[in-house]
Amino acid sequence: MSADVAAAASQSPDLFVLGRAAQAAAWAATGGCGFFACWRRLLPTGLWQGPASSAAAFVDEADLAALGGLATACAAGANTFIATSLPMLTEATGCGLRGLLRLFLPTDEPAQEQARRLAELEDRVRKGLVLDGVVPTPEEDCMGLATLLFVARCRLALAGVPHVLVDLDCLGPKLSQLGLGFGADELCGPIVNERALRLGDNAGSRAITRAEAAQLLRRAGLCAFERVAGGGLEEFAP
Repeated sequence: MSADVAAAASQSPDLFVLGRAAQAAAWAATGGCGFFACWRRLLPTGLWQGPASSAAAFVDEADLAALGGLATACAAGANTFIATSLPMLTEATGCGLRGLLRLFLPTDEPAQEQARRLAELEDRVRKGLVLDGVVPTPEEDCMGLATLLFVARCRLALAGVPHVLVDLDCLGPKLSQLGLGFGADELCGPIVNERALRLGDNAGSRAITRAEAAQLLRRAGLCAFERVAGGGLEEFAP
């Protein structure tokens, strides 16, 4: 998809037009592949949440102060950093971590302002900013339609960014699955080998299994690839 076509589509208010254009852009960027990994998170307490064997061991910028800084997170075994600021993103990628940027979606952001900040980020990427993916994140839970539009616009506006991720913890499995049809190509969040049934105290769990992650990707028409230890990729079977 040409840059001019992508730019025009990203400004369309039509959800169908945006979705089709973003999905085509995702296919062009990834060759029709979708990605996931077992994730574990370094909590502010310094403890890990998630399976010890997870390929993606991430730390969120919001937790750095409590942890004592990026060096502490690296020493604890983190290999992925979800940033909310560009200086910390640059510091993390300089330390060898996979750098992702959480892009927040305010409830009242004008379309022109959203387009401006996405264009500014794309310009920084063209000038050398190391960024492996963005994580579109609504500031409130009741923003389903706006979130899908934002996911699509991220894909269309950020041609230089390899991946658009949907966060299971923030969006839940259902909205995350829809996001895969609007230009996202990767699932992040609580992906595990086995999970408890969503009953009783566990009814609100947003964890999914590796097999369920692969199924969500395939339902979006993507080939499912799992990130494995050491940074490799393996096609998930069955």
